[in-house]
Amino acid sequence: MIVGVLVTGDTAVRAAHSLSAHPTVDDVVVVGPARSKSFRVVATAEGCDLLVGTGPDAPGLARGHGVRLVWDGESTEEGVIVAGASPAGLALALASREPDPRLVAVAHPDYDEGSDHVVRFPEPVGRGTVSDTTYSQRRVAMAKSPNRFAACLAVGAGRSVTIVDDAAFLTGVALAAGVDVADDKPMMVFDDALTYLDAATAMGLVMADDR
Repeated sequence: MIVGVLVTGDTAVRAAHSLSAHPTVDDVVVVGPARSKSFRVVATAEGCDLLVGTGPDAPGLARGHGVRLVWDGESTEEGVIVAGASPAGLALALASREPDPRLVAVAHPDYDEGSDHVVRFPEPVGRGTVSDTTYSQRRVAMAKSPNRFAACLAVGAGRSVTIVDDAAFLTGVALAAGVDVADDKPMMVFDDALTYLDAATAMGLVMADDR
């Protein structure tokens, strides 16, 4: 599989590095105009099986290239084959593996301060005030991390499952891992949570639980 990276921000660049060592990916290219010391830069996405990108402009860019997109947005709009490849999508993937998820929460330094209630995330994130919101029409509690770390948390009836890592690294892996979910029809990452989480852990994220 050849993956093209759209120049849409630092997260896409970090995803490229995670993809370059992933066993299901044969080659990673940067779709220019751009400069890169690590990857081959190409003018078009011709020959790419998938594109990865972030932000509101990525689907339009992918449609222009005629190649399916793995995206961090909340919906599988036209041109997007996998959506939700983000920290919130990662938290929802954790929750989808639990029989009775009672809380889905994510903390990230880029999020706004919450105002609804307090959630205890794993250290070094710790306690955070979350806002109860929705992501792709699913309930997620979001908090601003007090430091450079991000945390995903899913609390079920019998255990809590968490992922904690450097926020920039976690966000890049959350995007990159979406390539393994891509199939014949558009879907969210948590629609095939096991495949998505397996890819994320293969790229370096570690899941922990407290049965």
